[in-house]
Amino acid sequence: MHAILRVCFFFFLGAASLIQAQTITGTVHNETTGKASVGDEVVLIRLGEGMEEEAHTKTGAEGAFTLNVVAPNADHFVRVIHQRVNYDQTVNGTAPLQIIVYNAVARVPGLRGNIGIAQMESDGKSLKVTEMYVVTNSSNPPVTQSRPDNFEISVPQNAVFELIEVRGPRGIWTKIAPATLQGRTGKYNVNFPLRPGDTLFKFAYRLPYTGHAIVRLKLPYPITNFGVMHPPSIAFKALRPDTFQSPGIVEGLQVEHAIKSPLQGDVPAFEISGMGTAPEHGTQAATAAKPSAPPANTNNPAAAHATNIDARGDQSKRELWLLTGGIILILAVFGLAAWRARRKVVPIIAGKSVGGQPSILEALKEELFQLESDRLHGSISAEEYAATKDALNQSIQRALARQKQ
Repeated sequence: MHAILRVCFFFFLGAASLIQAQTITGTVHNETTGKASVGDEVVLIRLGEGMEEEAHTKTGAEGAFTLNVVAPNADHFVRVIHQRVNYDQTVNGTAPLQIIVYNAVARVPGLRGNIGIAQMESDGKSLKVTEMYVVTNSSNPPVTQSRPDNFEISVPQNAVFELIEVRGPRGIWTKIAPATLQGRTGKYNVNFPLRPGDTLFKFAYRLPYTGHAIVRLKLPYPITNFGVMHPPSIAFKALRPDTFQSPGIVEGLQVEHAIKSPLQGDVPAFEISGMGTAPEHGTQAATAAKPSAPPANTNNPAAAHATNIDARGDQSKRELWLLTGGIILILAVFGLAAWRARRKVVPIIAGKSVGGQPSILEALKEELFQLESDRLHGSISAEEYAATKDALNQSIQRALARQKQ
């Protein structure tokens, strides 16, 4: 009898452990008020062919929640809905989650973008334009801007969208279907909340092309550093003098950096001619494209797919694309163009010092690159990022000043 009781005891103990292993616990904290967020909707979403709600609850006292997991071997994320804004966090391991939310407001004053990039490619028959922006919400106390017209896309009337994606400060890439604006041709709204921190917007479209085009872009927010990137086989010409400078070629793409900072409203018009495609990351140069048939015009914005989350995909490649362009634009602000003009006096052409060791400036640039990578992957806090970037900026400026001597 005692042996049977012992077996039953261990059986129920094991069952209790299994049940505990198949639950997700956590707390929700409101950073705007500095208090626990009570009464928020909490949803456990399973990722597979699409998204499926697996469990649902509300935060209780102290913002705590518990979710029962039906498929423990599947990929999940937890969504907290606070004042009609979603806050998502992926589930990794069994540690309790700590999810941060913010109060929602209609408008955050002073929103602007740190980085804006427009990449040009052509197969000879169509011109592909990929625009990408980092919009920064530095509100204090931190709040989320939530309104239907958080981000406005302006494209030519004959543009055909290939993709529109957004990534929040702590989120994953989300495919968005834009809303057309009645009576405003080529204008679309993206209803994606601007949470505190950096929100990344990326959209690509194609235009008819006969080997030559005048490009006019319109910015949704003031952009501190804006640049155009294109294969060297494509010629770039600013229509007005003193509007762009060319810092150089990086990852096989020529960079044209807008001189005015911040740049807002209309981007200075420029002319594109020739053909060329962007290189895959890791290749050494862009290649001139062979003429081919243009893609079918099946991606009409009005018939765009419903919003869905790309949890796997090629997220790292998208981030690297932004990271590479962003680093170049940042370095341009620190006088890269001026450094190139002075290189005949101060030889640092290959970025090497005497003896083949990396120069101080090159080392600082590598540190800046790594810092931006850490920021985009969420492995550094906003406070650490700001402090480290400020220190690196000062070091770069001192290094450039020493080169003048």
